[in-house]
Amino acid sequence: MGQIYLKVLVIMAVLFAFAVPGFVLKKLKLVGERAAFTLSNVLLYACQPALAVSAFCTFTDGEWAVVSAVPRTELLKNFGITAAAAFVAMLAMFGLCKLLFLRSRDKKKTNVFSFIAVFSNCGFLGIPFMEMFSNDPLAVMYIMVFNVAFNVLVWTLGVVLITGGFKEIRFKKLLLNPSILSSAVALTLFFVPQINFFMFDKLKDLQKFPQYLSHMTAPLSMIIVGIRLAESNVKELFCRAGVYLSAFLRLAVAPFLTLAVAVAFYYIFGKPSGGGYEFIAPVIAMAMSPAASVVAMAERFDGDKSTASSAFITGTVLSVAVIPLVISAVMSIWQFV
Repeated sequence: MGQIYLKVLVIMAVLFAFAVPGFVLKKLKLVGERAAFTLSNVLLYACQPALAVSAFCTFTDGEWAVVSAVPRTELLKNFGITAAAAFVAMLAMFGLCKLLFLRSRDKKKTNVFSFIAVFSNCGFLGIPFMEMFSNDPLAVMYIMVFNVAFNVLVWTLGVVLITGGFKEIRFKKLLLNPSILSSAVALTLFFVPQINFFMFDKLKDLQKFPQYLSHMTAPLSMIIVGIRLAESNVKELFCRAGVYLSAFLRLAVAPFLTLAVAVAFYYIFGKPSGGGYEFIAPVIAMAMSPAASVVAMAERFDGDKSTASSAFITGTVLSVAVIPLVISAVMSIWQFV
């Protein structure tokens, strides 16, 4: 327990440290009014797509030896289990939120709360937490499979929640979305390694491109939050009705609902062949703090920016205390499955 708390504190300290430049620059009036919007576009259309490419296409020789030893058919099955569990869990959370906020008069605000409840910070936080439980490179890959499902839903369901309608959703536009497109390309290169040019001996330096871009995801997310922090006051951040309910749904309800889904999948598909990580990865991913993309999405699609920042920051601060308890609880329960 102590190790988990220390890990959470360190990760959160790093996360919030990234917000400092945005906060200071905004207070000093060194960034313009459209800075957050511009950075959001860089984050959503460049950095996030690079996450999938970095996870599925770039490996050290040691990591590739472990990954390539597993039959591709087995990996495909396990990836499918993880993705299906991710979709079911996130859609179930969405359904629960629709019931809870059914009589809400301010749909724009409660849609942000639903976004917070459904979507977690599965990339930046999920990976280090999975690494706590295993140094197997495949374990981290299951988190990234969850992230692929996350990208599909955040660019469909997530956009609908932020905009309040389907105006921004187009099938062609969705297919050509950089996050969706990069996930498809990354999985293709992974399952057909003969064409994965990132792993060619003479071209391995190319790995730095997606890796560096993906590493910018967390800093850019928090710089945007820092800019919004500089424009807000404490009352706006922590005294809004609903932010604590959305945090409770995200941090306490979502992980245990996902655990129920994982247990059901475990009994449906039988004994795990991926070390059990194909089942537990969605649970760990859904136990994380709110997705920072809620702030970027609100910026990009002119959503409720103030509520998005407030709900994200409140949920993230509370997660420092809640995540260790929830992770310990779900891992203890999983041992009895």
